[in-house]
This record gives sequence, C-alpha cells and structure tokens, in this order.
Amino acid sequence: MRPSPCSFVAGLPAIARRGRDARPPVPARVSLRSASPRPWARRRPDRRGTVLIVTLVLVFALAGITLALCRSMGVEMVASANYAASLQASAIERGAEQYLLSMLTYQANDLTLVTEDYFAAVPVGDGYFWVPRPDYGDPALPLFGLVGESSKANINLLTFDQLMALPYMTEDVAAAIVDWRDEDEDINPNGGAENEYYLSQANGYYCKNAPFETVEELLLVRGVVPEMLYGNGEPAPLGIETMFMATGLSTLNEVWLERGLYDLLTVYGTEPTTGPDGTQRVSVSDASQRGQLRELLASKLGETRGNEIASALGNGAVVDVFDMYFRARMTADELSAIIDYVTSTPPNSGAASGSASAGGQQQPQPVRGRIDVNTAPREVLLTLDLDSTDVDKLIAQRQGIGLSNDPYNVAWVADALGQKSIGLGNRITGRSYQHSALICAVSGNGRGFKVVRIVIDASGTTPRIVYRRDLTERGWPMEPEILAALRAGQGPG
Repeated sequence: MRPSPCSFVAGLPAIARRGRDARPPVPARVSLRSASPRPWARRRPDRRGTVLIVTLVLVFALAGITLALCRSMGVEMVASANYAASLQASAIERGAEQYLLSMLTYQANDLTLVTEDYFAAVPVGDGYFWVPRPDYGDPALPLFGLVGESSKANINLLTFDQLMALPYMTEDVAAAIVDWRDEDEDINPNGGAENEYYLSQANGYYCKNAPFETVEELLLVRGVVPEMLYGNGEPAPLGIETMFMATGLSTLNEVWLERGLYDLLTVYGTEPTTGPDGTQRVSVSDASQRGQLRELLASKLGETRGNEIASALGNGAVVDVFDMYFRARMTADELSAIIDYVTSTPPNSGAASGSASAGGQQQPQPVRGRIDVNTAPREVLLTLDLDSTDVDKLIAQRQGIGLSNDPYNVAWVADALGQKSIGLGNRITGRSYQHSALICAVSGNGRGFKVVRIVIDASGTTPRIVYRRDLTERGWPMEPEILAALRAGQGPG
C-alpha cells in the first residue's frame, strides 16, 4: 500500500515541520553539581584579590625607594656637615698661623713671657686651636707653645760621633747620613753609602751629596725607615705630662724607639750677625776687634769695668765667651748683658770671596747649628760631646735656677761645668730665631680637625713661614676626650 503524503509529513522530525522561523527548543537546565559544564559555559576566575596584591607590591617598592633615598640623603647630609666642619677647621688653622706670625712680630724678644694659656684652646670663631709641644719628659719645659729649632740637633752639622749619641743610632745609618750630605763619592769607612748603592735599587736614584733640606729627607738615606723617624708605637697624647725623664726612662732607647727621632732633629738654626739693636756682633776670638770689644763692654758694663775686662783679655787668643768669662772673672749678669752682642766666630771664618764690606773689612758670618741649652732635651745635649754626667749637671742646674727672669742667659753653663764649658761658646746659645709649631685646629662641633706643622723664621725683619706640612692624615695627636667633649656640646675642656 502506497503511503499517503500526510503520513510522510507526519513522520518528519518536529524541527523540520516547524519551518524556518521556528524557535529551537529550550534545553533543560544542567546542574553544576550533577554534571560538568561545557567548555564554553565555564565561568571566569575571581580576580578581585589581584589588584590588592599589586597595590601592596607597589606600596612596598615605593617605600623601599623612599627609605633608600632618605638614607642616601642622610649620608649626604652627614658628609656635607663633615665637609663644612673640615673647611672650618682649615680656616681656623690658617688663622692660627697668622696668630703665631703676629706673636713673633711683636713678642720676638720677650717670647718667654707668653704663657701656655696663649697656645691652648685658643678660640677662633666657633672653633679652637692648640699648639702642643713634643713630650721631652722634662717638667721644666712647657707642654704648649712654640719650639725653638735651636733646641734640636742639626743633621747637616752633626759629625759621625755626634750622630751616634742619638737614641738607637747605628754606625751604618750614621755613616750613610754623613755620606748623603757630603760632597764627595768616598764611602764612609763605618758603613756609608754612595751612588753605587742607591742606583742599584729597584727605583734607583742618586745620592744627594748636598745638605738636607728637610728632616723627612732622611727617609731617602739607606737604613732610615719610617719607624726610626716617627716611632713604631703609640706615644702618649700631646698636651699631658708623662714625666718619663724623672723615672730615668729617658736613658733607655725604648722610649725614643716609640717616639722616633723627628722631634730631636732639624735643618734650621741660623742666627743673624747683628745684635738686638741691629749693630754687627763683635768677635771675642778675633784680636783685631779688641777696640770694638772694648767699646761694647764700656757701653754695656760701664767704662771702668769694660776697660778692666778688655785689659784682662789683652791681645792674645780668646777661645770663646766662656774663656773670656773665666779670664776676666766676669759675673753671670755681666755675661748675660753682652751675650747677644758678641760672637765666638771670627768674622772671616768660612767667609766666601766677595763677602767683604765696602771698606774692605770682612763681615761676620751667620752662626749655624748652635744648640739652645736653655730648652734642648737631654738627648740633644748629648750631641755636644759631653758625657752623660755633664749633661745631667746641665739639666739639674737649669731646673734649679729657673730661667723665667733671664730666659736667654747661658752663664749658668759655666757654673755647672766649670772650665769644661770653654769651647762650648761656638756650639750653644740661649735663644732661637726659627720656631716650629704643631697646630691642632678643630671645628666648633668637633666633627672636623686639621693638624699642620710649620716652621717660622724670625731672624729677619718680618717673620715668615719657611716650611708647612699637613699631618691631618695621621690623626688627632692630643687627647681624644677633647673631640668627644666638643661633639657633645661641652666645649673644649
């Protein structure tokens, strides 16, 4: 039986019967618990916490950068404050130099009247400066003030034997020092050194064969090491009294092994040829100047006494002022009255050609290297070719009489040594014309300091600085409590 069209249409799927505009049936709701969703039906993950995490990371990053910048700015602020303090200390140190120059200009003849207070904690603006002296272990010497270069031993004039009198000096070093400054190429038989040795070194150089220009030049000499010059230990801070001489330790090399030889040596110490009034000094050892000597004695001691002394000397040779002192039976006051107007060096001694005056008379030559017996430490006095007993007598006499009333007097040497003082007139003096100073300047807040060593030559009309060296890198040489007190706002103490 042939099916009818109606039955065929009825057998078609329902979707086909609905036609083109018919809507698809709504699928049943699928439960998420009962079946897994289809891929296109998955929900996006919840990202609301991501924004918080990113925000926290950014906040912490910005805080770290801020802290780093603050720390950097703090370091910059401290560095700027320290730099400003160092500039202030440098300005104070320069002011201290002018202070000392002015003092030597107006107080050169009465420098001993300037007490230690003028050299300790001197205010300059908000800061201060000190001028401490080396510690020589002698209670009679001040702790603050200028140091006369004549109180030190001149390395350009010391002989080999005199160099050996210095603490812990060895023969080979003493001989090398002599070879360095002499004019020949002959090696000292005690173990010296000339060009053959110095040129054979890794960075070879020539032996100078000329006088030393600075004490630091000793470091170029064979055998001289920094420890020998500056010490190998930690000495006591400057400005306090150690009294090591009183305990007898100054005779031991260990004391100066820690301190070094620098404060015992110099290349200065030249005296002018004129007296305090500007007149030429008269040589007591030159018989041709007996007339000038008689006039000087008459003007200073009176005509009667001057003639007596001149007559006692006669026309014979006079060794020095101490020989004149004993031969004429002079008193200490009489010798002190003329000591700055006479010299024991003949006027033509060491004079170069052309040094004569217009009248044909030889002019006195400057005296170099004489030791100021009034202020020289024991180790320097030993270079006068005196034994330790004689040096102890000098120190005892110097401390016993005191020199505050007559600080430039040397007549007491004759009383201490007697006839053994004859011959020392050419080697000792009672004053210095070159002065060194260790200036320790500090800012008002104690955060910056400056340490400078200078040498002032006051032998001319106007004092002038002839040597200057910055020693700040070596640290603060005085008591550290001074800086601590300043940083705490308590003043210098």
